[in-house]
Amino acid sequence: MRKKIILISFIFILLTHSVAYADWTDYFTEGWEAMSNYVTGWFSDTPSENNEDENSNTEEPISEYVASEWDKLTDSLTNALARRDNQENLPSSAWFGEDQKSNTKKINQLMDTALSILIQGNAIEIRKEANDLKLKINSMRVELDDLRNKRITAPESSMMPGRLTRPKADEQIKKLELEIKENEAVLQEINLRLIDAMREIGLELDEQQIEILLNSVTGDDLLNSAVVFSNVKSVVTKLEDLAKNDTSFEINRRYTGMYLILNELLIYTQQGLLQKIDLEYKPRITAIINDAAKLHKDAVTRSNDVQYSQAQRAGFRMNAEANELTVRVGKLYIELLNSQRAGVVDSIKNLSLNRDLAESTYKTVRSSGELKSLIHSGLNVFDNVNAMSMPQLKVFENQNLRREFEEINRRLKK
Repeated sequence: MRKKIILISFIFILLTHSVAYADWTDYFTEGWEAMSNYVTGWFSDTPSENNEDENSNTEEPISEYVASEWDKLTDSLTNALARRDNQENLPSSAWFGEDQKSNTKKINQLMDTALSILIQGNAIEIRKEANDLKLKINSMRVELDDLRNKRITAPESSMMPGRLTRPKADEQIKKLELEIKENEAVLQEINLRLIDAMREIGLELDEQQIEILLNSVTGDDLLNSAVVFSNVKSVVTKLEDLAKNDTSFEINRRYTGMYLILNELLIYTQQGLLQKIDLEYKPRITAIINDAAKLHKDAVTRSNDVQYSQAQRAGFRMNAEANELTVRVGKLYIELLNSQRAGVVDSIKNLSLNRDLAESTYKTVRSSGELKSLIHSGLNVFDNVNAMSMPQLKVFENQNLRREFEEINRRLKK
């Protein structure tokens, strides 16, 4: 069997308040370097003939959704390939008719169509189910808080049938608390199903890691990336199988070209994640840090101002500590995003190298044997580069950090 990697998703290195920042940094650096060395060592391995034989007998099952959209997927890939071949023949710009810019836009649209198919899978459906249930639970908690507030001013009894009384409020509160508890139990079951679904695509994550993955701002991107990589692997294996049925130059050139486009699609998705990190996540977290830093400075100043009472100054000190925690967690978040960014850059680099080989083979392919060799080397690349963008993950050891992490994610997802 091909070597499997434990794909460790992105999130916080979690620590208690007593752990020093430097200790956290050392731990994270050592963990990430160890993982990078492992992946790099695996990537540099030369597959033996036995491994190739083993790979040739291994069938990557195609998901039902991808199979049902096979014609649409292959048409998108074929059309993107044709437009790619014609790119150099078009003018760089034109007042009328197509130019390289408009052609590139249409290629990207075809890529998006293919991606919309390849991003579908069991893990994605279960993830959506979990997210929907989390929204429902959050809504119920808001309703519960509203009931508790209304209970304060509710009378003990009332002759009006629709009037909320304290006994009625207590009954509704008890019922709502039970429903929340039951839904949380269902959510745990969904997470267990998600563990199994992710294991099917080569991801080994425990329940706590799944919970953090679902809560993280990049969780959806990471899960989508893993599903796309898994589906691309199965499609590429199927292309190899189809190529065996016809050894003509044109058929092999077509399938090698589709393989080339799939490589470019993976690069396309990784570049999209890179843009999200650079243009969306990091700037918004930086803004959160800056706001918290200003509030911290103001609270510290007021906590030392004698015009406020002792209790008021104590309140300002508590606010200063809360904002200091936000700054600290935000900086850790930036560090982890930078680490993930480095992994994505490595992924793009290795996918680009594989793309160059695919393009060369596409232009010179003469037999199905060359396609077979290309695909087997590519499958290993797909496994490796997907893992290289995933820093190490540990569970939360401190509730304050967990709450602050969840609050930052809530603000980022607005």
